[in-house]
Amino acid sequence: MKLQKLFQKCILGVLTVVLFVTAVSVPENRVFAVGTRCSSDLDSETALRIEQAGTALQEIIADREIMALVYLADTYPVRTTPSPDGDVAVNVLSGQLVMIQDIYVDGETGVWEYVELEYDEGVYHGYIPRVHLAVSDSRFLQWEETYGMNPDSVSYTMDESGQIRYADIETFPESYRPALLALKQKHPAWTFVKMNTTLDWESVIYSQLQDGKSLVYKTLPDWAKNGLYDTGNWYYATEAAVKVYMDPRNSLSEDAIFQFEQLTYNEENHTLDAIRAFLNNTFMNDSKPLPGQNDQSTMTFAELFWNLGKEEVRNVSPFHLAARVLQEQGQGNSALISGTYPGYEGYYNFFNIGATGNTDQKVIESGLQYAKEHGWTGAYSAIKGGADFISTKYIQKGQDSLYLQKFNVNPHGYYPPNTHQYMQNITAPTTEAQKIRKLYASANSVESTFVFKIPVFENMPARPCAVPGTEGPVEETFDITLALPAGYDDTTVWLDGVACEGTIQDGRITVTARDKTALSAVIYKYNESGVPKGMYVWSLRYDNGAYVPQPEPELEDLLTYHGFSIRITGKSGIRFKTGISEGLKGSLTSSGVNGYRLQEYGTLVMNNANRVQYPMIKDGTKVQSGMAYGTDANGGSVDVVYETVEGRHRYTSVLVGMPTAQYKTEFAFRGYIILEKNGRRVTLYGPPVAKSIYSLAQQLLDRGSYEQGSETYEFLTKLISDAD
Repeated sequence: MKLQKLFQKCILGVLTVVLFVTAVSVPENRVFAVGTRCSSDLDSETALRIEQAGTALQEIIADREIMALVYLADTYPVRTTPSPDGDVAVNVLSGQLVMIQDIYVDGETGVWEYVELEYDEGVYHGYIPRVHLAVSDSRFLQWEETYGMNPDSVSYTMDESGQIRYADIETFPESYRPALLALKQKHPAWTFVKMNTTLDWESVIYSQLQDGKSLVYKTLPDWAKNGLYDTGNWYYATEAAVKVYMDPRNSLSEDAIFQFEQLTYNEENHTLDAIRAFLNNTFMNDSKPLPGQNDQSTMTFAELFWNLGKEEVRNVSPFHLAARVLQEQGQGNSALISGTYPGYEGYYNFFNIGATGNTDQKVIESGLQYAKEHGWTGAYSAIKGGADFISTKYIQKGQDSLYLQKFNVNPHGYYPPNTHQYMQNITAPTTEAQKIRKLYASANSVESTFVFKIPVFENMPARPCAVPGTEGPVEETFDITLALPAGYDDTTVWLDGVACEGTIQDGRITVTARDKTALSAVIYKYNESGVPKGMYVWSLRYDNGAYVPQPEPELEDLLTYHGFSIRITGKSGIRFKTGISEGLKGSLTSSGVNGYRLQEYGTLVMNNANRVQYPMIKDGTKVQSGMAYGTDANGGSVDVVYETVEGRHRYTSVLVGMPTAQYKTEFAFRGYIILEKNGRRVTLYGPPVAKSIYSLAQQLLDRGSYEQGSETYEFLTKLISDAD
């Protein structure tokens, strides 16, 4: 029955008596006094029961915080008063972690929870209706059942056709729902919380490919590996691998779903016997004593994990601790837990905290240095210290699932998105989830009230990302990975002259071609002012289902940009200058370079505004070209050199006859060159650069390039005044 039906008018005198019974410690900014946890329109008996419930809740909270997640709306207001009309303390996204502090019951609007939360860099307090909070804490759920403090909970509704509609699943995009519905039908007590990240999918993937954030073990197939990271065990993950493992829709299965479970202690599920059974065939079974100096010499590993989760560490699942150590240490042979590594004898690091580097030695020594600095002289201190670290630095900061510890995609968390990630291994959340599900199965608690916080991103593919080459929903792609030469760090790769945004990861850039026909890749180098200062070329071929890039270092700086000028004699106009090495040109026209021979070069020009819609390539739509070297329509040879400076022939293109109305119009220019190898022609391009004759004239005047009163100065001044 609804609370609003149960709660009648309350008598103020009774409430006054209750004030002396239920003194509890609560934040100072509470809007109602201690002892008034309900509105005045409830009867005295109900009011007394609510106050008793509040006192019991405080006893639970004193033992351990109660964590909850905001859900059933993409965004939701935390209010300063327990009223739908109350002022908003902060608007939060679905999936926001909050700590329940107290309750308030209103005869009209039902049960409200008073919560504390961290959002961006602030700590907030306020009220949220119970119906908009997902909770898995068995102590709290039992308390609610005892005192009737969740009367409005409705897990599903029936539509007009008789179909069951689950409120939590309905908040997810359509591509999530079939898998979630299958899980819900099998496990009705499970709750799914949409974590509204508001982050762009491709941007997140790009971030996860930077700085060695995403690695895979050597046993994974070739499609997942993109070059060695260390001495042989770990590889950089490919973009396809990151997408497959990071796409939450690929983990909505019986075991993988547990990477989205809140990693908090739950006394109903986390049994000592289950941990013992889980560790039975590992290096942490009950026959193995805790190594090193310990205050708990008679304690087993299983007892240690269970005791830490139950008593000594705030808000951490002992199942998570056991599974994490097993994930990190495998067979238990690592020097990080031997206690005998030279220079670090007697120190242990079971969670590999602070263990980083691209060689085994660096990883071991950095991890043991961390252990030494924190006094981890045995299994007890090392595992307790690691558990404290995970609880305070991750779980309580909103990284409260295996997925979020690897992929931090909380846009308003304590740490910026895509930073503060516990591990580099992209498969870790999935493999740890399998271990944790096994633990719950051994405890006979798979049917418990689990809450799973599942991220959703902006602009995700319509269907889950699949393993390349398999029958699946992912469209075929054509990735090209290039090792960047020294000094090149631009994120744009030009495939046959068309710009493609790439992903840079540890000295390599990856782009995706439209099809199998690309013949060349070019990247440009710029100075601090954005002026092009270099060009590097790769030839491409598509072979056995993949692109094979071939660096062409002899063609570096094949075409160079040498600025603009204004022609003031004859037909005035804007002049663009491109250069080619005199020596390289000679080789290309005689013996050839890597089999390439020169056929033609010149300049392209187009209205810069049209580049948004049309690629600036030879014979492209709305693109004009002028040849400086080659064979003309009459079969004659053309070889126009404007000037030779520092061993480079410069050729030009001049845009003339512009009406005054176009003086301020930006025009884009770029050099092109056609080479031939084994009967196949390849067109390469210099960097496109745009300028208007008006801005160029203004630039020359501002620079003081011409003496005031000179013919050129007067010409430029008139050009500007005509345009204005």
